[in-house]
Amino acid sequence: MKTPTPRIRAMIAALIVLCAALTGFTGFAACSRAKHTPDELRPVLADLLPRAAEINEIYFGAGLPTTQDVDVVRAFYETFDTDVESISYTPVDPACGYETVDDIKAATLAVFSPEYAAFLFDRAFNGISDLFDEGLETEHRTTAVYAMYLEESGYLTKRVNLREDAIPLGRTYDLDSITVIRENESGVEVRLKSFFDGEPSVEVNIWLVETADGWRLDSPTY
Repeated sequence: MKTPTPRIRAMIAALIVLCAALTGFTGFAACSRAKHTPDELRPVLADLLPRAAEINEIYFGAGLPTTQDVDVVRAFYETFDTDVESISYTPVDPACGYETVDDIKAATLAVFSPEYAAFLFDRAFNGISDLFDEGLETEHRTTAVYAMYLEESGYLTKRVNLREDAIPLGRTYDLDSITVIRENESGVEVRLKSFFDGEPSVEVNIWLVETADGWRLDSPTY
């Protein structure tokens, strides 16, 4: 075998140093093969993505269906000492399978990572508000976006104008097109083709994390 020239030996050494640096500072084994293959991850996504579509409808679509039982609606309104017209929430239909905020949270955590779920929970159950004149006598907080769901008087309720904030949903995915982009200590990033509303296919990247309870999505899928 021909002995490598000093220049080639230097290039090999530089490559080894680069691999070590990438591995040490990013957690990404840049010079090794990903541990998980598309064949392993395909059934994971086949299970999670349809359930994610249901969760997306709760948070980004028209939301959970509301009850059509006039007696339930009347009973809910009568728990408030106020004009019916001023009430901006109405009871969710329990037949949909969700009766409490905790039900929604449990379904979300069965599909998405705790980190991504925390973003959804804050948006859906806390709303968004801004603090003005902090530390002054005129300090006050103004709500910019009201919570999407609240539990009131024993009812799970939905904000009545939620449909106005909905975004288009219905993206589908080509699971045969999965490729593994990278893998590190925090998860696996895959790329696959998606389709939306008759448009040409678009490649999207999705992060997956493996938790004690199984695989979870760690990025949006809508």
